Amino acid sequence: MVIRFFALPYAYFILMNWKECQASRYQVFKDFIYIFFVLKDFPDYYSVFRFWEKDRSEWKYYYGSIYNPYQRGRLRKEIQKKEYEILFEDKYVCHQLCISANIPVPVFLGYIQPSDDIINYVGDLLENENNTKIIIKASRGRGGKDIFLAYKENEKIIIEGNKKTWLLRDFELENPSIIQRFICQHQALSKISSSINTIRTETILTRGNKVEIIGAFIRFGLDGNFLDNQCAGGLSIGVDVSSGELYKYAMNGKGEIFYSHPNTGEKFDGFKIPFWREVLELSENIQRHFPYYNLLGPDIAITPDGPIVIEINATPDHAGLEMDYGPVLKNKKVWEAFNEYDLLINKPIKNAWS
Repeated sequence: MVIRFFALPYAYFILMNWKECQASRYQVFKDFIYIFFVLKDFPDYYSVFRFWEKDRSEWKYYYGSIYNPYQRGRLRKEIQKKEYEILFEDKYVCHQLCISANIPVPVFLGYIQPSDDIINYVGDLLENENNTKIIIKASRGRGGKDIFLAYKENEKIIIEGNKKTWLLRDFELENPSIIQRFICQHQALSKISSSINTIRTETILTRGNKVEIIGAFIRFGLDGNFLDNQCAGGLSIGVDVSSGELYKYAMNGKGEIFYSHPNTGEKFDGFKIPFWREVLELSENIQRHFPYYNLLGPDIAITPDGPIVIEINATPDHAGLEMDYGPVLKNKKVWEAFNEYDLLINKPIKNAWS
């Protein structure tokens, strides 16, 4: 926190989107001081949470980034043990665990090393009539980095990823990777965006062995990108957990608001995610299968036949969830779950529901 104190000017001058912010710079300065010293948090999320639009009494219900010292220390001690993280962060290991637990995942086609003959390996896979497109995904990649789409076009094999395009013969694999069959997305979601639009849920397993859904949001890609996350330029929007309906507007990584998809014009408000009950059941099932790791963030896609797990995040970006979904501790059941694990970091939220 000492280091973060000296980083406050960076958050103020660089991380703030002053074009969006309607509060005075002096007011934002006072807000930063309040967040840092009273809420014991770093205000890097102030802009994307659009705190200038919210009453200060509501701020305590936001848990904030799990990468900040107070939150991280509590989570590591209680419910996100470091020694188990590899089970989810290594996508090959996670895929195998999901298969053993009968959790639906994309069809696995192989594991490939940078030293392997990728030209023949990928070429042979795309010769199979069932594999019109395949996904090559770094087994330890994060944030949408090092995920590649491979497909045939005019007798040539094209690789897309990291905002670049290669012919297969010019592509160099840098990391050990898994290969999966490209999934077919539910038509209702494809009307909004052609990317594979994934739902992020966050779950917590309580001391009473009950799974609580902390919150949910969904991401949509832009400009024909097959990736949907904000790191790849996509949009994200909160989902009403009780109904599966989208909130009124989506946001990009700068906190800018979109009431409809910029490419397709489809409105977000009122859209209901197909198979929502099954999405919640799958999320709860995943959390129950890993009782030694009590807070998880699965990414779930919707196929014509139902939900399927793309990956499971051991350290889901909690601030990203609250940016779209809102303050998770406003839900008393979630607050109680956090409280029983001693995860609450400041007096205002500790006293909020007592």
